[in-house]
Amino acid sequence: MHAEGEASRWHVDHWPPLSKLEALIKLVAFGLAYAAFAIRIGRAPVPIGDQPITLARLGIFALLALGSVAAIWHPWRRRESVSLVFAVLNATAHWLLFVSLLRGAEADFWLTLFASLMLLSELVTASRFLPIGSAPTRSLTPTVGTVWSGIHAVGYLVVISLPQMIASIRG
Repeated sequence: MHAEGEASRWHVDHWPPLSKLEALIKLVAFGLAYAAFAIRIGRAPVPIGDQPITLARLGIFALLALGSVAAIWHPWRRRESVSLVFAVLNATAHWLLFVSLLRGAEADFWLTLFASLMLLSELVTASRFLPIGSAPTRSLTPTVGTVWSGIHAVGYLVVISLPQMIASIRG
């Protein structure tokens, strides 16, 4: 934690190697989201119609996107500049991909690839909160950090595997 009075100043935290790996993986995912959006600029929304699996995946992804917006608060409150920029890029990537999917981007490609990379990054994130790592989000307890990453990891896993889960249930 910062000394009294220092918490109100913007700063850059020390980032351990696992945090750098997580950031690299997420940057690749963000690039995919921005590319999907660029391809779909100017296209009208595509009716999803009677595609319950796609609707469910979009709904879950929308919740993850809302979570990415909520995640902006933590670095803002801490005044950590790198984390704040990254959180804004993260939220933007989620919402651009969501809009792209509504405009007809192929969910099985874009959403699955994005969610797979984000799942991988969440696993790296969760490992930072284990005794072997040091999380730059010092004000989060290991339990809160692990739960937050775990919720996102489960969400991404469901987005990825929902079509296969439904297919196996249907037999």
